[in-house]
Amino acid sequence: MFFSGCTSSPKQIGPKRVTQWAYAPNTIHVHPLSRIRVSEEGAPSVVAHISMLDGDGFACRGVGVLTVRIGAANGDVLDIEVINLQDAEVNRSYFDAVTRTYQIESYSLPQSTSRVTLSATFLSAEKRSIQSNTSTLINHDTN
Repeated sequence: MFFSGCTSSPKQIGPKRVTQWAYAPNTIHVHPLSRIRVSEEGAPSVVAHISMLDGDGFACRGVGVLTVRIGAANGDVLDIEVINLQDAEVNRSYFDAVTRTYQIESYSLPQSTSRVTLSATFLSAEKRSIQSNTSTLINHDTN
């Protein structure tokens, strides 16, 4: 018996802008994989995982602008990351296919950071704003 076949993966062309996209994000969440990471040099960074869910509760990608806010325990803003997900290459580069989340890393943290708050806002291409919950991340690595 002889089997022959070839495989080809579909060309990634990214999401397209449409005004009535049935599976557009309905909610966004700070995913539990979000954490504070400490480098070997002891520098803390935040690894944010932002999950977008459609109206049926399934993970999806979004076309719009994603803003991630990192705050200190005292309420001061430590960093704001703004990602233009309308650019297909940018959208693809931030989206993690395994976790089905957008992964954003921020290195703008003071050395002594032990606790931060993390939240996200998504502004769709149709100008619909969706706000996530606010999560508290704790640095358990006390290098």
